[in-house]
Amino acid sequence: MSARIIKAALIAPLLLLLPPAAPAAEITLNVTVGYHGVFQLGRPFPIKIEVTNTGPPVEGTVEATVWKGGGPKGIGAFPVHHRRTLLIGAAARKSAIFTVDPGSVSRPLVVGFHGPGAAVAQEIDLRRHFVPSPIVLLLTESDFSVLPGLSTPANPLVAIAPEELPSDPRAYSGVAAVVLYEPSLREISGAQNAALETWLVCGGKIVALGSLRYALYQEAALGRFLPVKVSGLKQFAALPELAKRYGVPPAGAVEVQDATITDGRAVVAEHGSPIVVEAERGKGKIVYLAVDIGRPPFSKWDGAARLLKELAAAPAESLSAPAAAWDDTVFSQLLLNRAVSSMYLPVGAFAGCIVGYLLVLAALTWCWDRRRLAPRTLGIGFLTVVFLSSSLGYFYFSRADGIPDGVLVTSTLLDALPNGQVEASSNAALFSTIRRDYDVSVEKGWTDFDPLPRRSVAAGENSFTMEEEGGRPRLRIALKAWDYRLFRLRSVARLPVRVELATEADRRVVKVSNDSAQDLADCWAVVSGQILALGDIPAGRTRSRELPYVNDAAAVGGRAYRSGLRDVHFKDPVRELLLRYSYFPQEQTSAWGGAGLFFGWLQAAPRGVTVADGRVREREYAFFRAAFPVDGEDE
Repeated sequence: MSARIIKAALIAPLLLLLPPAAPAAEITLNVTVGYHGVFQLGRPFPIKIEVTNTGPPVEGTVEATVWKGGGPKGIGAFPVHHRRTLLIGAAARKSAIFTVDPGSVSRPLVVGFHGPGAAVAQEIDLRRHFVPSPIVLLLTESDFSVLPGLSTPANPLVAIAPEELPSDPRAYSGVAAVVLYEPSLREISGAQNAALETWLVCGGKIVALGSLRYALYQEAALGRFLPVKVSGLKQFAALPELAKRYGVPPAGAVEVQDATITDGRAVVAEHGSPIVVEAERGKGKIVYLAVDIGRPPFSKWDGAARLLKELAAAPAESLSAPAAAWDDTVFSQLLLNRAVSSMYLPVGAFAGCIVGYLLVLAALTWCWDRRRLAPRTLGIGFLTVVFLSSSLGYFYFSRADGIPDGVLVTSTLLDALPNGQVEASSNAALFSTIRRDYDVSVEKGWTDFDPLPRRSVAAGENSFTMEEEGGRPRLRIALKAWDYRLFRLRSVARLPVRVELATEADRRVVKVSNDSAQDLADCWAVVSGQILALGDIPAGRTRSRELPYVNDAAAVGGRAYRSGLRDVHFKDPVRELLLRYSYFPQEQTSAWGGAGLFFGWLQAAPRGVTVADGRVREREYAFFRAAFPVDGEDE
């Protein structure tokens, strides 16, 4: 007993010298879903996770998990993890913003923070936040309640500050229009500017409402989104054109912004001054109103609600060409093709070396059988052949990197749009030869990024992790040996290629003007069942080809339009497969009837995804197609 007392007396002073245990970090989470708690069902939307730390500094990972797939889609439900690393100081707070796209709202959104000595999780019920239709965002620093007619049951209005704009163009998928009224965009970041512009050219709509505070509209940050240049204010005694369309405005002199058109056209003008201006940006549209609808006398005008409702209405769905097919069937056809498989395995060279080696051994055996050489000479010859073939074969096949970890195949379809622009739909496949994780990054300017799930695998193999840093998503995907994943994404770019069909008395001429910086190779035109090879069209050149004038398509060799596409052939077998199975699959051929069709290959392919690894080999294809009217019909 005395020995125990002595030991305790000796240990107690040592324990007093130890430093006290560090207090654990105290973390709380505050989550904002969508735009102030509202998002459109079935579209990607932003979430903001604010992490508050009331303890010592801590570094950890913020994570948001949503579920995709499920019974109605024929795919087992699988998780998608969105992660970001944060370093949070003592008694501080930081935020992480993600763009999520759950498959349904039946499962809760799970958010959490995990770090040394700190772990907290929270479930969010999404059923209390969704609306069935797109929303209208209002960027203003004024009282938006004075703007009548913007908020409707079909498109609810949400007012946000400019600094709350997303930095990811995918977050605008559920937005019908962005309305600008007296905003100041000087403080928004470059990523926010790029995201707004990307969404606009991909089919968004911006409505700029004028104000008596015209100096705000002269700022360069806001001016880039205006189709006019504002110089000041202008007074009118009456607005007859506006009265004819939307009712008589309040009596008396009124002031509107004085502006000159820099882009687009005037829909409503008064005495030569534009009042309503529309301009196209890619597939999107910008609408400008010179009248201050938020202040008297127009704030009490009966026609203001109808005017605003018309201006902020979602853009009409334009008819677009059928998208390229991209699924397991298409990629399986590519994978079985020697042109794709030879990218990572030198089958031909290896087979040639084996045949040569066997022939030399057969010659030595014949010499031994015929007693043409002495046994010692044959032995030295045999050892020399084995040594040289092994050494030369090793150096020849090891001079490259050997079999790569993976192969990235990118197929980009560019459909012509008005004003020399194209809608680029990029389809990609990442094929892995070993079991490993890959980092897939999305380039700037691309949106609608969607990793396609597969029905033939377990639900867990469809899951992936998305890390969002600086507005550029980066995917972490685990692949098994001889496994693959498919991706899709979209963008709008400029490629001024014009195709015209000139009809004269006894001939028709197809004229293609390539005013872009890209060379077009192996170009073809199909007009009323007739096939026309145009060859290569370099950048800055024009190519014309004459067609015999035949009214009856059946009289042209007895071929219909459908057989015309089947009669187009390329030397590259991969291009053949993409043409037949992806760009013009059998079920889409009838969709092109009644119009002329031009298509060709781009030498430099724009792509939207990259893999951050030198041991992943890449093969890129870019296909341009444009429909043009025949015999005076509309395109």
